[in-house]
Amino acid sequence: MVSFRDVAEVVKLLGDVVKSTREIIDAVVDGKDYLKTRFPDAQQDMVGLLTQMRLTVLGLVEVTKVISGFRFVYDGTSSDTATAARELARFNDYTIAQKVHVQRLRDNIGELKGKCDKVKELRNKLDTRGGSGWGSMFGLLGDKARQRSAELSGALSEFYADDQMMIEHISKLLKLAEDAIEDVNDSLGPPGVADPYYLPTAAALLGSYATLFKGPKAELDQLATNLEGAEAALAR
Repeated sequence: MVSFRDVAEVVKLLGDVVKSTREIIDAVVDGKDYLKTRFPDAQQDMVGLLTQMRLTVLGLVEVTKVISGFRFVYDGTSSDTATAARELARFNDYTIAQKVHVQRLRDNIGELKGKCDKVKELRNKLDTRGGSGWGSMFGLLGDKARQRSAELSGALSEFYADDQMMIEHISKLLKLAEDAIEDVNDSLGPPGVADPYYLPTAAALLGSYATLFKGPKAELDQLATNLEGAEAALAR
């Protein structure tokens, strides 16, 4: 059974990604004119960094979409045995398809997490241009970003430049999706038993998981859009 703590931990993780990335975006947008004027040779590397961040966010969207997209329409009015059996089989097919989708995403974690090595390469290049110290790249965006360089660099490293950390984050999301599917299946009755009577309960539980992740998924979608906008503004 999925615990509240499991869900809260993953939702908080996604919230932290959104919050930290928004702060990085704000720093880039606020400092783009300073960068273009004082360090024009670093402009394309900064655009490239934002691009890789966006690809990673889109990977998180793809995984979160599994849970936020849980949907099985069942009105609970089927009373005859044959119809109930068909609905149960349809539900079983649906959950199997979700499991296959989760496994496909797990097999493609390397693509979902973006190019962390590219993020590190670009970060290091930008740090060198900014003075070689850890977080120096944010000095390229002016005094305001420089004052928060340690905090911004920490977020960039944790969510985008650390290959193993991002794999762990995506794996947690996928594990939660798997556990949610099992939780839903368990709601159909005791182990080894699937009773059509419980289909409305199982369908409602699917919907509950979808509702929990609808907000985080929407925020990640908006974050990807904001990153794209920052790329465009910086590239002009």
